[in-house]
Amino acid sequence: AIFHQLLTRFIDEPFVKDIPVAGIEAIDRSFVSDDLKRRESDLIYKVYTPAHDLYIYILVEIQSTLDKTIPVRMLLYILQLYDHLYRTSQKGRLPAIFPILLYNGSKPWVIPTNISDLIDSSIPVQYIPSFEYYCLEERLISDAVLKKIKGLVAAVFYLEKGSNEMEIRSRINQIYDMIKHEHPEGLRMFAHWVNARFQYVHSVGSHAILPPQEAGRMLDDVIQQMQTKYSAQGREQGIKQGIEQGIEQGVERGIKQEKIETARNMLAKGLSIELIGDITGLSEAEIQALQ
Repeated sequence: AIFHQLLTRFIDEPFVKDIPVAGIEAIDRSFVSDDLKRRESDLIYKVYTPAHDLYIYILVEIQSTLDKTIPVRMLLYILQLYDHLYRTSQKGRLPAIFPILLYNGSKPWVIPTNISDLIDSSIPVQYIPSFEYYCLEERLISDAVLKKIKGLVAAVFYLEKGSNEMEIRSRINQIYDMIKHEHPEGLRMFAHWVNARFQYVHSVGSHAILPPQEAGRMLDDVIQQMQTKYSAQGREQGIKQGIEQGIEQGVERGIKQEKIETARNMLAKGLSIELIGDITGLSEAEIQALQ
């Protein structure tokens, strides 16, 4: 569901807009090289596209620093995936793979998005590989847009843009409206991410970011507000459902009682059990019990 938010709210490509949450499947990365296995930021999903009635693969690389090897590395990753699919699939054609670079660094992303821009053009262009990846640069998404989009992914981007202690404090206090409609499981995952994020920046010696304990405490307050809200909503919904069920059961009991009274009157007039059953819908045993 969180990956679905990333696709449908932040990727400006029409073919991802109609992808259903149920059509997304995380893929095991066991086929990749040992070097790529160690890269926990790499994600691969198989997604169903209703418009074309087929599956495509989406590769996500998360990068926090400028790295000129990204175009080559992403192409290598895709070729390894194709090699795996070609060896294990019975289909003749390989599926499309949509590569996404999620960049959350503070400097502008100046690395070419097409590998052909890195290759010398001394030979005819048809022999030069051309491969483009989609770059989603967090720093270019304004705070106003993130607050309008809302959701867990927007909240992650919003917090990651905080550059000093005062700003981090302010942003943590403002994310309630961005994630107040998320489900509790998503909120727990978000809380884990925040704790891990602050522990990381604190461990590498940043003095401008809140200590992880304090950041965690502030976020716990926000999460507690939402959990309290969900509990209240749950109680209210439970009471409402109980009332509705009580009314429904009361109506059913009234209908049943009316059938019983009708059957008693028919028995008093000497009508057969079979006829009474046809008219009232009561079973033979129920009618005999009334006798």
